[in-house]
Parts: sequence; C-alpha cells; structure tokens
Amino acid sequence: MEELLERTKNLIREHCENETTGHDFWHIWRVCQNANKIYEKEKGNPFIIQMICLLHDIYDHKFYTGNPREKLAETLAKLDTEQILTASDKENIIESCVNLGYASNVVEKKELSQEGKIAQDADRLDAVGAIAIARTFVYTGKQERPMYLPGEEQAVSAEEYQKSGSKTSIGHFYDKVLKVKDKMNTQTAKELAKERHQFVEAYLDEFLAEWNGRK
Repeated sequence: MEELLERTKNLIREHCENETTGHDFWHIWRVCQNANKIYEKEKGNPFIIQMICLLHDIYDHKFYTGNPREKLAETLAKLDTEQILTASDKENIIESCVNLGYASNVVEKKELSQEGKIAQDADRLDAVGAIAIARTFVYTGKQERPMYLPGEEQAVSAEEYQKSGSKTSIGHFYDKVLKVKDKMNTQTAKELAKERHQFVEAYLDEFLAEWNGRK
C-alpha cells in the first residue's frame, strides 16, 4: 500500500509541476494532512482516504474536459501494479474524486462514502482560512478577474456559480469561502473550520473598511 501511495504522490507531483492556480502539489499535501486530522476522530479506511485526497484534483472539470471516470480508472490501473485495489476500492476512489468538488455540490449535494466525506472535508478546509485567502487571489488572478466591484457583498445564485464561478476575487469569498464552514460533513471538520471562518470574516471587514476609507 505504501508503494502505491508513493507512486501516486510522484504522479501528482509531476502533474502539478507547473500548476499556478492554487491547486498545486502543496494544496494536495495540505488536504492529505487535513484528512489525517479528521480521520483520527471520524474513522474510515485511511489508505482509501489518502488515495482520494491525492487524486481528487487531477481530472477536475476546471482543468480537464474529458471523461474523468474513464481517466481515473485508466490512471489507477497504471498505478496499481500489484493489484492491491479491489473493484469496490476503485469505485470508491473514482466516485469520490468525481463528486467531492465544491461546484459539483452547489445545486445538488452528491452522496459520498465515509472516505469521500473525509476527503471532501479535508479539501474544503483548504478553502477557508488564511491559505484560502491567498488561494482565492491566485486563482481569480489567473483567470484575469477584477479584485473587487463595490456592492458585491451578495453571493450569486447557486446555478450561476456552478456555471461561471465568481465575477471577482472578493466576490468569491461571498459565493464560496464564507459558505464552506456550514457544508462540512464531519463534526471534526466543522470544529476545525470555525476559527478559519472567523479569520476570513475579519479579513473582509478590514478589506472593506480600507476600501471605503473608514481606515
């Protein structure tokens, strides 16, 4: 199992070598660390959790336009040279990777396994807090979206967000980041998200105070 995990890490490290949208190898690494913290209290299969965390972004719709299920199945077949994974394991990994993304769950929440729920929470923890602020500006900057348009403190509809995302960097906080805390699956993740959420709220208060000349 350790050899399979190591091969998967190497694949992701190579795949993310030129990644500059906040979905790089270090995002994957943090998600894996978050998952370890959640697993300690919530349980599940730690090996499958780590495999989901490692592969969850590799064929995400933001970067890949093909069939993610087919590509994930092909990737797992190449990685699993010792044939460690059962058919059920593969299905769990593939369906979790395809369905755990935030945008995929905006309109309708997808059902996930226990491992998928933990991986989803681990991914979402990296979407709220200090690092999430940095990732937001990196991601929206890469998309050449403006930083802020006054009066944007109202989230777009779920359908609009799923279709085209946020219009600006600050808009992304209202459309997604401030909503993450209440979308956690596990009690452990909910507790971990509270302080991160408060940090984002404080940042936005400061941003708007400076923007509007109150400071």
